[in-house]
Amino acid sequence: MLIKDILGKDGIIANKLDSYELRPQQMDMSLTIEKSIEENKHLIIEAGTGVGKSMAYLIPFIFWTVRNKKKVVISTYTKTLQEQLINKDLPFLRNALRPADDSTRQNDLPPESKYEQEDKFDFSYTLCVGGQNYLCLRRFNQLQMHGLINTKKEVKELQKVIQWEGQTKNGLRSELDFEPSQSVWSKVCRESDLCFGKKCIFYDDCHYYKARRREYKAQILVTNHHLFFANLVNAGRVLPDFDAVVFDEAQTLEDVATSYFGIAISNFNVKFLLDSILNPKTGKGLITRLFKPSDKTVSVIRKTLDEARHASDLFFSEITEKYGTGSKTTRIRKKGVINNYLSKPLSNLSGALESLLNLVKTEEERLEIFAFASRCSEINKNITTIINQELEEYVYWSEVEKRTNSLGRSNYKYTRCSLFAAPVNIAEDFEKQIFDKIRPVILTSATLSVNGNFNYIKERLGIPPCTPAGQFHHEEFDSDMTNGVDFSEKIIGSPFNFSENALIYVPDNIPDPNREPDAYRQNITKHIEEIVSLTQGRSFILFTSFEMLNTVYEKIEDDMDTYTLFKQGDKPRYQLLEEFKASRKPVLFGTATFWQGVDVPGEALKCVIITKLPFAVPSDPIIEARMELLKAQNKNPFMDYQVPQAITILRQGFGRLIRTATDTGIVAILDPRIKSKFYGRHFLNSLPDCKKTSDIKDIKNFLDLA
Repeated sequence: MLIKDILGKDGIIANKLDSYELRPQQMDMSLTIEKSIEENKHLIIEAGTGVGKSMAYLIPFIFWTVRNKKKVVISTYTKTLQEQLINKDLPFLRNALRPADDSTRQNDLPPESKYEQEDKFDFSYTLCVGGQNYLCLRRFNQLQMHGLINTKKEVKELQKVIQWEGQTKNGLRSELDFEPSQSVWSKVCRESDLCFGKKCIFYDDCHYYKARRREYKAQILVTNHHLFFANLVNAGRVLPDFDAVVFDEAQTLEDVATSYFGIAISNFNVKFLLDSILNPKTGKGLITRLFKPSDKTVSVIRKTLDEARHASDLFFSEITEKYGTGSKTTRIRKKGVINNYLSKPLSNLSGALESLLNLVKTEEERLEIFAFASRCSEINKNITTIINQELEEYVYWSEVEKRTNSLGRSNYKYTRCSLFAAPVNIAEDFEKQIFDKIRPVILTSATLSVNGNFNYIKERLGIPPCTPAGQFHHEEFDSDMTNGVDFSEKIIGSPFNFSENALIYVPDNIPDPNREPDAYRQNITKHIEEIVSLTQGRSFILFTSFEMLNTVYEKIEDDMDTYTLFKQGDKPRYQLLEEFKASRKPVLFGTATFWQGVDVPGEALKCVIITKLPFAVPSDPIIEARMELLKAQNKNPFMDYQVPQAITILRQGFGRLIRTATDTGIVAILDPRIKSKFYGRHFLNSLPDCKKTSDIKDIKNFLDLA
């Protein structure tokens, strides 16, 4: 069977879908990926919106996994795309490609595309999520037996979980019809260091191990970038062994990898650990569950815990006083500037817990004690690593997030204080741990190139330049694939008619947001009201910070009482999107998470308003450290890093608008720098070829014609 037998004009999909339209770009992408698989080369391939990239990479990898008994990981950034792959694309292809019991399948195909009987594409696939997403039956039963729930709210949540447990097939947190609190879910979910594996009495019914058995059998594993890197940092213990990987939404890889190669510790982390061992308010926890409250052991552990709590308060309060009592992020440039009050108390606590191992009777109890002792040691080790800055080419910083109680009052108890360490550059790790060990690796997205090349993402991910050693050219297509020794690259445009279906509006005379922030804010607020009035809502307003979002929202809220307003943070993202689609004259105010991975096709969304070019904050510790590194390499941090990064995010924001061939709408960019600054042309050149205007009247004319 050939790819054209599937995607061609008279192919299997055309015979399965009445509404099927041949997309040459999709065929081009699929053949290009097939070529990379055959040559065992890595590939960077950009596919514009509407190409149908998931089908384009799934089909050649289905062929490859079945014929060669291989396993491939499809890794995405957003849950939306994972659900599309698992619930729509893969079931459709499995049904379409599965051999029929009789000759019906053969008769459906034209004579020239008959395939040999041994080409049986009955493949298997499954979704892979982290172990903490699964209900642990042992801990679930343990919780009910020992009554470790503390509040009425938690009791109500537990009752819902109990009802759900009797019905669930997969035991996945995502199947719940409510969002459980961390305090409840953490007591019933699967934890790797508290898992008995095959020794557990619930092993045969365990939701996690049932899923693992499916994973080992499946040829296609659909997961997310976070779990992929969790597998990497855990020496491959999270996912089964696999032979190839497709990174969809690959523009997010650097940020996800950075977080997983890093370290994070907070006062909330430490408090949660100590309270899990023994909560001083409720008297509940690991120790009182295993020993009688009157036992001498409990009093010894209680004293050690009190010392650790006191040290934690001293440690984090000193950080808060040193680096800001309000909400603040501060780079820590020197080692040893923080007193490690927690080192000895955590070490003592770990040792005290280990001394209990010989006092308990069951292996289950020993496992739990050992797990909590190890967690104390791990936190202690991470704090020491950050304070002493033991990791080279890492950046270190603190974050203080001021929070208030139910009365709106602020104090230390409600302030989150965190310490972080993260690699400045993940390119070397990416090259050694992924490109050198897995082959082929396919990176794809609608937004990987900047100004028509992949130089930016290649440098960020440690991909060597592609020398023009040759070109792979399909006779049906105009686009070529540039080949290197180990890597190939290709850009495939969108099949959508942006020149007719989209209008870019960039108004004149808006104040510069850096030089005149107040005047800029007032000006864009007025523009937003005018644009939303013309589009009758049906708009996304995208911001680069919550501060700006809240400021504009408060000014506009009273004047827009005829519209249905949605603000990020008020509800979960998926709920905001569903309500947006179903509402009359909806307007959504969003920040980072709404710039990408959001799909609202059709008439529900007619306008995307981009308030500001999405430059990363230069004082952000990771951004600042990366810029310093580039400067030390005699590169231009602004043009080589900040501008390409912002262009990628802008392209993602633009991509929220046109989701189908018939969608029409306006993208309004309210940042004057896209016209006034020399780098502005790079942003405009990276967007689809659309009509552009600075006259707001053209918005009404465009909408009337559309």
